Order: sequence, then structure tokens, then C-alpha cells
Amino acid sequence: MYWAVIGAAIAFAAVANALEKVQRWQRSFRISLPPLGRIILVISNLIVVLVFCFYKLDTTDQWSFEDVGYRTGFIAICQLPLIFLLAGKENIIGALTGLGYERLNWLHRWVARTLWLTVTIHMGFWFRSWGRYHFIASKIKQDPITQRGLAAWAILTFIVLTSWLPIRRLNYEIFVITHLVTFSGVIGAVWIHVPEEVKVWVWIPIGLFFFDRLMRARRVIWANITLLHPLRRKNGTIQQGLWANKATLTPLPGNITRITIPQPAISWKPGQHVFLACHSVVPLQAHPFTIASLLSDGKMEFYIKAEKGGTKRFRDHASKIALLPSSESPQVSTTKHVSIEGPYGCPKPLDQFDSVVLFAGSTGATFTLPQMRDIVAKWRQGVKLPFSRGKTARPVTRRIRFVWVVKSRAQLSWFGEQLEQVARDTRTLRQETPELDIDVEISVYVTCDKELVAEKQKQPLLFSRQKQLPAPAARHGEAREISPAEKESGATAVSTSKEAKEITTDVRSTAGSDSDDAITEEEKEKAASGCCQPDGGCCCRTTVLEGDDSDDPVVCMCGASSSPSSSAASTAASTEKPTPTTTAPLQSTPSSSLSSSITLRSGRPHPEHIIRKILEEAQGETAVVVCGPRGLRDDVRATTVRLCDERAVCKGTGAFGVWFVGEGFEY
Repeated sequence: MYWAVIGAAIAFAAVANALEKVQRWQRSFRISLPPLGRIILVISNLIVVLVFCFYKLDTTDQWSFEDVGYRTGFIAICQLPLIFLLAGKENIIGALTGLGYERLNWLHRWVARTLWLTVTIHMGFWFRSWGRYHFIASKIKQDPITQRGLAAWAILTFIVLTSWLPIRRLNYEIFVITHLVTFSGVIGAVWIHVPEEVKVWVWIPIGLFFFDRLMRARRVIWANITLLHPLRRKNGTIQQGLWANKATLTPLPGNITRITIPQPAISWKPGQHVFLACHSVVPLQAHPFTIASLLSDGKMEFYIKAEKGGTKRFRDHASKIALLPSSESPQVSTTKHVSIEGPYGCPKPLDQFDSVVLFAGSTGATFTLPQMRDIVAKWRQGVKLPFSRGKTARPVTRRIRFVWVVKSRAQLSWFGEQLEQVARDTRTLRQETPELDIDVEISVYVTCDKELVAEKQKQPLLFSRQKQLPAPAARHGEAREISPAEKESGATAVSTSKEAKEITTDVRSTAGSDSDDAITEEEKEKAASGCCQPDGGCCCRTTVLEGDDSDDPVVCMCGASSSPSSSAASTAASTEKPTPTTTAPLQSTPSSSLSSSITLRSGRPHPEHIIRKILEEAQGETAVVVCGPRGLRDDVRATTVRLCDERAVCKGTGAFGVWFVGEGFEY
């Protein structure tokens, strides 16, 4: 056994060396692959399992086929408890390691795939032994143990196949139901297949499953029953009645539904999530949503993008409520009873880092924005020293860089007030405490807002041409800064008239009256074809560096029609009185304009330029956090790794450490 461990260690080093070469090749060609740490962990588990399966057994000796079959069977059944430990929401491994269940779910799937491989080897060697005597068909037809084992393998194969991401995405609710039913079938088939002396390995996962369900039921009862919170009922800091959570649903721009629960019964930390269920709207379903508010807000908010299934039903219900005339609103209940389960997740506190860089794409800001607000709130409160009787010290975090990427300026209404509050609080703190070395830099990137198109082609929207980066780096490109005048003008005006209940769009041009003289015929031709860059591209999709502005104007016609006639028709249509529509009015949406303290840019961020600047100015460790689409996560992760290698972080150079976390929309 000693040399089995030594051999596994040598194999691990060899595989790590090979993976390092693969990673270097991946970085050179910008190919998206899973993180190296995950690959190493999965391969290590596979190597250990295979070593235990075949150690000191001759797989070429026909008289050893049954010995291999027995051992692989025992190794397979021993993996069942680990699969259930990694699958539970009340995760024991997560509690010991400081990781949420959602960060262990991928490992649960790969351990299950390793189990399937072990079971397949187990079955294969038994078939190989019987095949010498042409006895396979007879065993399947006549032997009950073989039939039960084959049934368990077939069900496990179905589970593995349906657990792949493309299959799960087809209909996640159906996947969950089939997963619960089929794993019960596997446990039952394994129970009647294995001998009595190893059935303890079946009892352990059954016990873990019911323990998880019991603990989750405890969470649900605690979070939704007001009788368990007598002090808060007495103080009036919780909703009245037996049920603790009633929510309002509001439609917002960008196909978003905001769900607000005032005075919730539970507490949470920034970055955590809960399972939200509203059975009157989406029966028998609970979906995980990140909490977008802080505990100090006195409410729990969620911003849910309507895709299909339950999220679409939330949006449809909110739109119907918004369409009701105001005179009928008192008679119609606009609140819904909801149940929450949680909170879940173990986000690492970011106030221990000198600098924090936060990237968010669309609704990914529900994860990053509360963490930024939490740091600023701690700046206001001061850092309390342990055993110091209330004394405070300087905060560890000095600088925050917040980057939010949205598709249109109308989406700024989601978190515009929170961003403005962060900017005001930081400005006030710096004025009241000049010696406090803190800074918050907020940038919002609008990737390609069609409302930035000018009303007329002869009054195009002008932007400053900026220095472009080489083409290979144009994945999440930087772009130009929108002028303060454009911020003041705004992008969308929402009509709240009781008579019409319709949405009107006010497109304003920031070009001067002499803009025609600044535009050449060549630029007009490019604008007519939807191109505004010398290389034929679009300025809002081009990678440029911050601060490299020049005085040469560029015509931006993103999303404009290719012909003047169609443009004129579009302009004429925009000036006419809008026709009534059944689209729900977007309620409670503040103006999409931002103050001058928040930078608004048209285009995509360039992570390398942003992170490099922070690392060069950092006086301690830096945290890089990203939440959004996979492309943004992969780009930020690869950039962080590349900059760490460039600076030789944790390699004896004295460079400050960098901590990275990538949060996705799915698990």
C-alpha cells in the first residue's frame, strides 16, 4: 500500500505537469476550459479509485477476473456516502471547509461519474469472466442478483446522462423530479443486490439524505413562522400574522421582476441566497435567488430575470398587477405569500483585503453590489477591535473598484439609487474624516444601447475616438466615456399616465448644432452601414483603454438602420403620439441618469487594464470577484491568473496575494 500511495503521488505530479502545459496552450489561444484546480481534484479522485481497484491484481489473468469484479464492487459502494455528503444543502463538508453547497455541487456530479465508471468496470469484469463459458445471457435471464445489479447500472447510467448541463437546462424542474425518483431506484436496486455485510454503506447515504431534509425543514419553519420570533413580534419588526413573509412583485426594464419582502424573519450576509417559493404564482417550485439587499435595509429584495418556467410566471404576474387601474388596486391584493428557505452560501468577507475589484454582468450585480455596500457601511461604523471595549481602528480595505455591465441605460434603474448612495457615503466620509484613506470607483458599461442612436442621421451621436487595443484582446473591450450632458439627458422616460398606461421612449441627441460640419462623407457611409470604426467595427464592441481620449469625433450608429429612408421613417415614428399597448408600465423605476461621481461608458470593460491598475496601486492583498455570464467569468479569471503569473504572486517575490472568486448564474 505504501507504493500505491507513492505511485499515486508521482502520477499526480505528472498529470499536473501535463495540465500546466495544457493551460499555457489554453491561455495562448484563449480557449475556455474548467479551472485547473477542479481538473486536478477530479483526476486525483479518479486515480485514487483506480489504484484501489486494481492494486496487486492481474487484469490479464482470467482467474483474476472475479477478484477484480468483487473489489471494484466494494470500492463502488463505498463512494455512495461521499456523493450524498456533497449533494446536501445542509452540507457537512461545506460547513467544515467554509464552502457553500453550490460550490461543491460540481464535485458531486464528478464523483457520481467516477462511481458510474467503477460500476461499469465491476460489471465488465464479471461479464468477462462469464464470457469464457458463453454464460452471460444465461446469468442475465436466470440470476436475480445479476438482474438487480444490471438494473442499478442502467438507472445510474440514466442519471449520469441526464445530469449533463445541456440536458439540465432543457427543463430544470423536470430534472429535479427525475433525479429524486431515479436515485431512489438506484438505492433500492443496490440494497437488494449487495450482500448483508456491506449494506451499512447503503444505510449511511439514506441517513444522510433524511438528515439533510430534516435540517432544511427546520430552516423553512424558522424563516416563515412568526410564532418562533416572539421578541420581534412584540417590537413590530416582523410582519404580523402567522406567516412571516409577504412580497410585492414589480416589473422593471430589461425583463426583470423585483420581489420585495419587507421585514423578513431571518438574517443574512451579503452574497448569500435563498430558495424562494410563491405557490400561488408558481405552484410546487422553489428557485434559488441571490439577496440583493442588506440586512440594514429592513427588506429582502430579489431581481429575477424572466427566462422560462417559474421566472417567466413571476414576470407575467407582476405585469398583470401593474396593468390594474389605480382605482382598483385597493380591492385587488398586490402582495403574495411567499416562503423562503435559507440563507445558503458562505461568501468570504471582503473587508479583509486592501483592494477589492468587483465585476458584474446584468443581474450579477445582486451578488457584488451588496458586498460593496457592506464594506462602505463598515467604513461608516468603524472597525471594532476585539477585547477593546468598543474602540475602533482604520479599515483594512482602502479601495473598491466596481464594474457593472448592462445592455441598456434603462437597466440602470435597477440599482441606480444604491450606487448613488455608495458614492454619497464615500464622499461624506472623506470630507468628515480626511485622514481616512478610502476610495470607491464605480463604472457602468452599456454594451450597445440602441437608444444612443441619434434621432436623425444628420444629427448623429458623437463620441471621442479612443486608442484601440490589438484585435486578439477584443473580448470584453473597453469603450468611451459618455459625456455628462448625455447623463443628464437620460435614455428612457416612463409614462405613468392613468389613462394610457403605456411606455414612451425619449431619444435625445447630445450632438451640437454644428455636428454636420464635423462628419465626413466617409463616416456617413460607415454610419449608414452600422459601422463607426476605421476597421469596420462598432465603437461599443471595440476594446479601448480608459483615459486615451482624443479630439477626433466618431459617429456611433449602433443599431441604426442601414438606409436613410428607414432612419427617417424611424425618426418620424418616434415623434408621433405612441399607440396604446398592453405592455405593463414599469413601476418604481427612477431615472436612468447617474451623477458625475459614477462613470458611464459605452462599450465593454477590459478586465486586464482594470485589474492591473488596482494591483499596481495595492498596498496589501487584493480580492477579484466576478458574477455574470460565463464569458465574463472566464475572461476575468484568465486575466487574474495571467497577471498573478506576471507578478510572480506567492513565488517569493514579495508581491501581494490575489484572491479570486467567480460566481455563476447556475450551479
